[in-house]
Amino acid sequence: MAQGIGSLNFKAITASYDPDLRIHLPSNTPFGLTEQVVYLYGGWREADGTLHVFERKFIGPMTAGLWLMKALDGSVEIDEISAETVRGEVKRSYGDDEYVLAGQMMEKIGKGGLSYKFALRAGEFTWTEGDDVLALDGKLVGPGIQIYAPDVAEPLLYISELYKVKGTVKGDEVEGFVFLDHAYWAPGHDWKEYRVFQDLQLGWQAFANEYTDGSIEWGHLCLGRHGFNFTGVGSADGPVSCDSNVTAGLDLGEDDYCTRQTWRAADGKRWVFELEAPLSGFTKARWGGYRAQAGHTQRVGDDREVKLGFSWLETFGDRIREDKIRSFDEALADG
Repeated sequence: MAQGIGSLNFKAITASYDPDLRIHLPSNTPFGLTEQVVYLYGGWREADGTLHVFERKFIGPMTAGLWLMKALDGSVEIDEISAETVRGEVKRSYGDDEYVLAGQMMEKIGKGGLSYKFALRAGEFTWTEGDDVLALDGKLVGPGIQIYAPDVAEPLLYISELYKVKGTVKGDEVEGFVFLDHAYWAPGHDWKEYRVFQDLQLGWQAFANEYTDGSIEWGHLCLGRHGFNFTGVGSADGPVSCDSNVTAGLDLGEDDYCTRQTWRAADGKRWVFELEAPLSGFTKARWGGYRAQAGHTQRVGDDREVKLGFSWLETFGDRIREDKIRSFDEALADG
């Protein structure tokens, strides 16, 4: 079918990039696109392996609060303290050596509430919420990953950096990963109104593994409609797989949560996700058939032992059935 100039079927391009503090300035306009959203999200574990998952989203200086979640009895549920975390407008300051998001406007007219401060410096950050909600130190893990899906009407640039973190959450010592992501797209749309969320995305995950030899592999793996398929995977040393020709297969289980998924790049590298627990509370707050699930991911044939791992997979079951996506076993059998 013929298409107009600039309609490129959303074929995603991925590559690594060298992180720089200036990248995080909201005044940046790569490809003429404006920053629409900033995400802090990821997972950490207690010493016994108990999983915590979190997300904090910013649109300009506005944030909806911290979604602080924990795995309990086979699902990941929202901690009640989330409702008390800082939401609304925060103060942003951008210096030569440090960018800070802190406070909340309501502090000036009432009792205030929980405090908030995220301070980003070259290669590291500190993050505190309240007196004892969380206190984390993060260290950058190598180059970032960028994903660009060109389109004349609804283009997307998505950039991601991974930080290894240690600290405390509600008094428990934890260790894990924080993704710091920026997304740029055409103005006038919220993410949930944009075509990537509304139509293109089928199974997109972010994952990170630290191995017993000290190495870390992390990145994004996506199955989508049209050309919106990619691997964007790296390590502390550079890219591992940046590919736009990705095939995949998956199995949906109870209530449309994905139990297993695999992605295969054109170079033959393959990753497998296995469900650890559905993000039940987070999912209930969303619409459009969205499902979020935490799990374990590893590259097939990689025999390194995982010391610390985290995966966040987002899927849309109705679209997966509409597109007749192969099962997990069928995809594996394809080599």
